Amino acid sequence: METTQWLVTLTFRVTVSGVRSKDDSVAAGLEQLKQGLCAGQDVPVEASVRRITNIVEEEPIFGVRW
Repeated sequence: METTQWLVTLTFRVTVSGVRSKDDSVAAGLEQLKQGLCAGQDVPVEASVRRITNIVEEEPIFGVRW
């Protein structure tokens, strides 16, 4: 029996300030997201899902994309 695989992309939107670079803004945004989730706050999220048909040609699953 073959298992269907799905690529789920979650987009969280947070606003950060007091940072000078793109890398710093990503780190600050991830920290803000982590704190919000740990505190049980509602975090706005958008999800897109698609079936993976050829895993060799799919995007990397891990990593930060701009």
